[in-house]
Amino acid sequence: MSEDIIEIQKRSYNLKNLFLDPNNYRFIDNENYKKIDEKDLLDINIQKRTRNFIEGNKRENIKDLIASFKANGFLDVDVIQVRDLGNNQYLVLEGNRRVTALKALQEDYEKGLDIGNLNPSIFKSVPFEIHPNDDSKKHLIIMGLKHISGNKKWSALNQSKLIYDYLYEYWNSSLYFQKEEELCDSLGVTKQKIRTSQRAYFLILEYLKSDFGDQFTSDSYSIFVEIIKRPSIKEWLNWDDNEYKALNKINQDRLFSWISKVEDINSQSSLEDNEENDDKEYIELEPIISKSVEIRDLAIFINNTEAINEMEKYRSVSRGLLASGEIDKQNYEKTLTDLAKNLQNLRIYKDMLSIEDIEEIDRLKDTFIDILPQKSSLNIIKGNVSICFEHGKNSHFNSVYIKQYRVLNEFKIDNLNRINIFAGFNNTGKTSLLEAIYLLTKQNDIASFLELIRLKNKIEKLSPIWLNKVFTKNIDISASYNSTNISVRLSKFEAQDIDKKDDYITSYKLESKIDQDSLDNTIHTFAYGTLKRENNQVNNLCNSIIKSPYYYNLEEVLKTHDKSVRLKDTDGKTAIELIVEFLKNIDKDIKYIELTSVDDNIKRFIVDYESSFENLDITNYGEGLQRIFEIALSFAYCKNGVICIDEFETAIHYSLLIDFTEFIQELAVKFNVQVFITTHSKESIKAFVENEYKNDEISFYTITRDKNNMIQTIFYNSQELQNSIEQDLELRGW
Repeated sequence: MSEDIIEIQKRSYNLKNLFLDPNNYRFIDNENYKKIDEKDLLDINIQKRTRNFIEGNKRENIKDLIASFKANGFLDVDVIQVRDLGNNQYLVLEGNRRVTALKALQEDYEKGLDIGNLNPSIFKSVPFEIHPNDDSKKHLIIMGLKHISGNKKWSALNQSKLIYDYLYEYWNSSLYFQKEEELCDSLGVTKQKIRTSQRAYFLILEYLKSDFGDQFTSDSYSIFVEIIKRPSIKEWLNWDDNEYKALNKINQDRLFSWISKVEDINSQSSLEDNEENDDKEYIELEPIISKSVEIRDLAIFINNTEAINEMEKYRSVSRGLLASGEIDKQNYEKTLTDLAKNLQNLRIYKDMLSIEDIEEIDRLKDTFIDILPQKSSLNIIKGNVSICFEHGKNSHFNSVYIKQYRVLNEFKIDNLNRINIFAGFNNTGKTSLLEAIYLLTKQNDIASFLELIRLKNKIEKLSPIWLNKVFTKNIDISASYNSTNISVRLSKFEAQDIDKKDDYITSYKLESKIDQDSLDNTIHTFAYGTLKRENNQVNNLCNSIIKSPYYYNLEEVLKTHDKSVRLKDTDGKTAIELIVEFLKNIDKDIKYIELTSVDDNIKRFIVDYESSFENLDITNYGEGLQRIFEIALSFAYCKNGVICIDEFETAIHYSLLIDFTEFIQELAVKFNVQVFITTHSKESIKAFVENEYKNDEISFYTITRDKNNMIQTIFYNSQELQNSIEQDLELRGW
């Protein structure tokens, strides 16, 4: 025999053996209701009161059932559910209205009155199902199925009370969310509905404990629901959604006073009283808020102190709304609607426009342009940046794992060295790899993430609308740096806990972690409004830079020059002196390179040239020399950090490669910099080996796609790289 058959027993008994439930949830909002103890359930007077509650005046509440029974007889469609009280006495759990209607018809029948098509034998054998006494939770589910998710719904307050009774014993226990889930499944209702009802009910319980608790009626329930639906009011109350309570008790009491009648001194009476008379006449003032719709208006100006004071002074939500300026907003909306209609009408009559009309419209066009707000751009001021590994001897990156970044997925590189060279076909993720490493060094610096996107796409200003369209995949990268685990993760989401404006677009969260220390950064973007940032603290892993021939960052170049002028190597030479010495090997007439300001304070690099009557801008000396100069400037700036150089060989003549590769290796040692390079050039790869400068500090990787089109690497240590070069083997994945 199944468990269900054991638990539920079907019976039929005389109607007089069925007793109505005086604690039925439908009575909770009745002002005459009070909870009845178990021992008094069958008391004659209690049963009479319960029947009166159910029947209403002149059987008004059950006349539909009486009419149905008279017309159709008793149809055993919805089974009556009972609890066995012993001694052939049964308490009705579900079906109290039907049992009451049957009792009323039985009395009519005994008085000789007509009961229509109802067979009187039903009075002696009413069918029902018995549920076990120890399963109160199942009783609640039975009632909930009928009166919460079923076709005979109770009032919202009564529904909330049932849900509260079911869940309350699990409150603050590990089982709570499991039981909440089970209740949702059992009743077929959403978690949102369950939680909304409970938040409102918990707030009602607080109200009942307040000075105004005796004023609560079931009609007030919608006001409490509206309160907890409004984010601005919840924030004002400092509402805790985990504990279902307001933490700001002062504001809570103030809110309760607005929805309640209060006593105040009769101002007219107090004027007439002489000073020696301490007796004051008090009058009862109606609530400021008596409708749920007024809560919606209140939410608009809840944080406007002036408007709240105005509302309290005149005891009128409308006065508060007016003081808040929202009336102006409504007038604005009407003006905008009228304008749209008038413009549409003007299009119909455009053939009637005169020259004077056209001139007037042209003037109006300028007014329109002046009115329209400029679209927002994502400019973030970095502020103070902390560098985690700025001083001391760092071992830099040991390995990198890219779970997801652009074309790279589940991608890992190990055996990283001071100089790391990557070669491979186009579209195998070489540039993406450099960007991922660079972003790892920036940690929670979301401004650097956005700046990289702007530079890559050659955009003057980064539009939040455009960013929302192109940012379709989360970024998830981790690594081992200086024997410390680090990670960054950038994701897009829709925020739920901010006061959203009409132009809200989306939000971005950058989660960073260094060892066990986490530091997140979140921004909320708007089409026209300024972005909102939740954390101004910025941590970088180390000093870093990414150099690419495809975008130019003047501000960054100026910063690298500043460091190169100030920082010295162990021999006492500044970085700029080392760079100029190297450039003299390329062109012996170069004496020095100086940063100056020209027209309108424009910063330019001017070359002091031996054989020229005029010192010229560095741009006159070719792209190769400029690129060598700017790459070399980066090393002092990235002291104890990381440099990423994309397409290293671009604009540099092959005859300079051996000397230049040796020079950047020397700078990397002098300033303790780890270098990551991508290249298409076989000559560049050979140059790093053939310059014979600390080959043991070189790691080489061929990036290719496997048979499943997944991007992978082939690693060469310094000796394997040298052997392959000597044998003239192809290393680039060709």
